[in-house]
Amino acid sequence: MKRMRKPNIDAHLTVIITDKDGKVVLRKRQKSKSFVVGFLNALYTDFTGTAYLTAPDIVVGSGTATPTINDTGLESQIGNGTGAGQLQYGNDSLTTPAANTNTNTGSMTWSKSFTNGSGGNVTVSEVGAYIGTTNGTYTPVTSFILHDLLPSPITLSPNQVLTVVYTITIST
Repeated sequence: MKRMRKPNIDAHLTVIITDKDGKVVLRKRQKSKSFVVGFLNALYTDFTGTAYLTAPDIVVGSGTATPTINDTGLESQIGNGTGAGQLQYGNDSLTTPAANTNTNTGSMTWSKSFTNGSGGNVTVSEVGAYIGTTNGTYTPVTSFILHDLLPSPITLSPNQVLTVVYTITIST
């Protein structure tokens, strides 16, 4: 008899830095270890039919605390803008989920770029993600669903672009 695999959900985090000419100067990939309880809360709200999903949001920060299951946001989120210590936040982009019936897996990617237009260096050490829902009374509810600490901080020079990619994979 064929042994069944355990169902699983995984996420991987990839960070890519490009210079002002678009040349890749750094690429790192790591397993995301930090789905937080907000992920389950968002699923519950969606599954019970009381939610309507709104725009997702990947964010970056400079915090160094180890993520915990009860995190509700980054330790120190980097602001959106061109001022000292800020990054210009691009738009979130999601791919349509794709299934592979040969391997019984499915995946999707979620990405966002951050440009250093501040004129000085900006250091990123943590990444996270929010999704927005509305409850049954159409009240907005934001759920923090992922929080990852980078293995080592990444310093962006002026005009460099950091692209963060979460790849979420399921299997049966």
